[in-house]
Amino acid sequence: MKTMSVFGVVLVARLFSAKFLHITDCDETYNYWEPLHYLLYGKGLQTWEYSPAYGLRSYLYLILHAAPAWILQKLTLLDSTSLFYCIRCILAVVCASLEAIMFRSVHRNFGSLIAKLWLMFQVFSPGMFISSTALLPSTFSMYLTIAFVSMWWEKHYKLAILSIVISSFIGWPFAAFVSLPFVYNVLVQQRLFRMFLCWSCLFAILIGVPLVIVDSYLYGNLTFAPFNIVVYNIFSQHGPNLFGVESKYFYFINLFLNFNVVWCFAMLCPSVIVLKFALQKIAPVKLHANRLQQGILWKISPLYVWMLMFFMQPHKEERFIFPVYPMVTLCGAIAITTIMQVMDMLFQRYGKHTLRMLRNALLCGASLTFIVLSLSRLFALYVNYHAPMEISSRVDVSPAAKNICLGKEWHRFPGNFFLPSNYRLRFVRSHFNGLLPAYFDETEMGSTVVHSYFNNMNQPNSHMLFDISKCDYIVDFDTEENLSLNETEPNYSKDSATWEIVHSVPFLNSGVSHSVYRAFYAPYIGKKYVKFGSYNLLARKM
Repeated sequence: MKTMSVFGVVLVARLFSAKFLHITDCDETYNYWEPLHYLLYGKGLQTWEYSPAYGLRSYLYLILHAAPAWILQKLTLLDSTSLFYCIRCILAVVCASLEAIMFRSVHRNFGSLIAKLWLMFQVFSPGMFISSTALLPSTFSMYLTIAFVSMWWEKHYKLAILSIVISSFIGWPFAAFVSLPFVYNVLVQQRLFRMFLCWSCLFAILIGVPLVIVDSYLYGNLTFAPFNIVVYNIFSQHGPNLFGVESKYFYFINLFLNFNVVWCFAMLCPSVIVLKFALQKIAPVKLHANRLQQGILWKISPLYVWMLMFFMQPHKEERFIFPVYPMVTLCGAIAITTIMQVMDMLFQRYGKHTLRMLRNALLCGASLTFIVLSLSRLFALYVNYHAPMEISSRVDVSPAAKNICLGKEWHRFPGNFFLPSNYRLRFVRSHFNGLLPAYFDETEMGSTVVHSYFNNMNQPNSHMLFDISKCDYIVDFDTEENLSLNETEPNYSKDSATWEIVHSVPFLNSGVSHSVYRAFYAPYIGKKYVKFGSYNLLARKM
């Protein structure tokens, strides 16, 4: 396939993501979309990570997105919601372009069959659907990981180094872990010390200096955000474990949901490669289209280095694995083709016809199973969880200032991009007992203002809470389970004396739904095992 054809195929999948994917992580909303809204419109919610007292997030990452968005907005006068989707479409184009480059590199280094399998897995993968257009540094690092491995395999070492420096400085500093096999290859195996050190230092200066200048200006003090986030996560007393501590099985389950059988093959990949090499030594045979070289384990090792690093950490988040998602699909494709070659060696005495049947059964069976499960998962994501993206569009466009309030639904609402400019998001009391965001100071250079209500211990502050009697709208999830009003988290939808339902969309009640049928859409059968509540936009009665 030609590179442009690959780009076109992948772009269609990425544009579907841009249009139909809900925001899957509240960190994306409050740490990236909200500060981006602040840069573009002068209004947005600020988290403690953006306080000048901590400076954990780099504004340069946001500016890379704000610059084309600002130009687009000035040229077209788009409203903020349309601009949100345009930004996602830009991310879709960037991701598809890099995937087309990686396809060419995979084709050259691993062969045509692996490249085609990898492309199919990329296009249909729920993991890539979720990660490809997310406004997250881990997605940005995934883009740069694609560039990095492609340049490494093609022996464009300077570009590989540049990719990792950009990924680590502007994106996510821990993304540097993906380059450890490359560093060993260059320094120990090839002894290219001078080249590596000179270009690493040069690129670090070229990227690091603008980063420090931008962040220091917007924070109002000398700031190097990558250093701050490393210090917080590794050298602070509590580390990152105040948030998101999950079981040791979290990533295995999550990766199965996002890649299903391909993830299973990816886990087997090193083993089947070693088995193939062992069988070749015992009884060497000529393999059809065998372009897997002895260095293959080294080329795919970034995935397993990443797994070793992150699977052991108590703090686990789906987005932490984004940077190596394209390596999961690659290793799955390599595992399938390697198993086919092992079958050639083990069953050659049964004849070519039998071998062909076995190979086709594996190839078609794995591909068909992957596509069916992936489409089922994608449809479930949309049907079950898309309601928050629809609700906000139903508020009245009014010249008067309005307050739209969030209680227990604070973590699902997509933010100020989905509201008219005269509306403000507010938080009311709920069962959540952590630190909520607050609006950036809207004076000149408001990003430099240090607020006393922020802390890095996730301790709540009453400053973020709003008087519910002043709410014009409230977003509520009615599960039909709590019909009575309680003090901290009432079912506002049942308070018909105060609120009226403006718009209602079905939303999965995951607590009472079967885990399998809520994860995968099963027509007809699944309806018996899942239950939906009503995701409601409520307006105060006059």
